[in-house]
Amino acid sequence: AGLKGFYYQRMSIDLPENAAGKWHRKAGHPDSKALVHPSADLAQRAAGTVIYSTRGWLDAGDYNKYIVNSGITTGTLLAAYEDFPEYFKTQKLNIPESSNQVPDLLDEALWNLRWMLTMQDPNDGGVYHKLTNPAFDGMVMPDKADKPRYVVQKGTGAALNFAAVMAQASRVYKNYNKDFPGLADTMLTAATRAWEWAQKNPKVIYDQDANNKQFEPQVTTGAYGDREFSDEFIWAASELYVTTKQDKYYTAVNLFPDNNMPLPSWNQVRLLGYYT
Repeated sequence: AGLKGFYYQRMSIDLPENAAGKWHRKAGHPDSKALVHPSADLAQRAAGTVIYSTRGWLDAGDYNKYIVNSGITTGTLLAAYEDFPEYFKTQKLNIPESSNQVPDLLDEALWNLRWMLTMQDPNDGGVYHKLTNPAFDGMVMPDKADKPRYVVQKGTGAALNFAAVMAQASRVYKNYNKDFPGLADTMLTAATRAWEWAQKNPKVIYDQDANNKQFEPQVTTGAYGDREFSDEFIWAASELYVTTKQDKYYTAVNLFPDNNMPLPSWNQVRLLGYYT
């Protein structure tokens, strides 16, 4: 039931009755014409540029898509698969992809991973913090929510969450290269580029209040404004090291600065790195 819950959160696609039961609904938020917000302005991809950023899951209580909490969410699903692959190979969730040869868990995770890949700027490897309305939608069905949506400021937290998840996903989906040709390589390239961006930009905090004093439209949706990135560096370095076996990731950060083992949450992902 927990896993099937992700299916109901899918954006950009109809949920038909044969898969969604009484919760069937029309597609909402195609996000095929998202706008670059002024906070993410770059010479090669200026504010107002239209980008294709479809798929993904809507958030717990709103219709926006956030890279930072996609980190722990998608990472946890991939870790579950890595621990129990034989179990998930036989599990059927009654989702549209259930008839293919890929475990349903990985089909579902891929709905969000493909969206995450669109959130990386191909010009510099940085990753946008979120895709959002300026203000929360009201209590309306997804297909009735049609206000303009924006990709907002790149940040270190987003880049490192993205790098960790894509490095992990690369080694998982490598086992399904026939089903998804080239996907694992694309994910690993994306991960390394995001890591390199974070190395050059190690302290870019997403500060929504500061942005709103500078840029229009003001954005008042979920901030997820982490200010401390040592745990994200540990997680990303761990995933990249295990996937690539390259010592440069193992030695890039102090993986064990102390003996703390803080429980994972969206803003504290250190233990995910140790777990891997």
